[in-house]
Amino acid sequence: MMHKQPKPPNTQRSFANSWGELDYLCQKIRFWLYTRKQKTRAERYLDRLARILRELPENDAAIIREEGLALFHELQGELGSAIAHREREIRLTERLHKEAQSPRYAAGTRSYMLRNREAVDLQERRAILETLKKEQTRRQPVVRGRGLNPQVNAG
Repeated sequence: MMHKQPKPPNTQRSFANSWGELDYLCQKIRFWLYTRKQKTRAERYLDRLARILRELPENDAAIIREEGLALFHELQGELGSAIAHREREIRLTERLHKEAQSPRYAAGTRSYMLRNREAVDLQERRAILETLKKEQTRRQPVVRGRGLNPQVNAG
């Protein structure tokens, strides 16, 4: 039986603003990095992602900025920074979920607020975070004895 591969997000060439372009880049990178597991394809967007992240106005509460920064650092191999930004993205998303539960929002507004940030998306981000943490642990060298060079303390 043949399994059909999911298709990448549609190519988009124009954006209303930098935030829209960042969202698009995150979708593309997520697809190639996590769905297809083709890091090289995801890396094609790295320079553009860096440029957009530099151009954006500061906003410490922007979930999409944290996701963009997490993806940027992950593609750069900077797992510690990727983890920190992914954790912040998750905290901000959890805060959004809590806010969305307020009775002052109509169902349509709530749906719009949580677009691409629903419970399943949050669960996916937590799984990504756990994978990053495992990879970081796997990369850390095992140090024996008091010195940094295990052979110095051997024997």
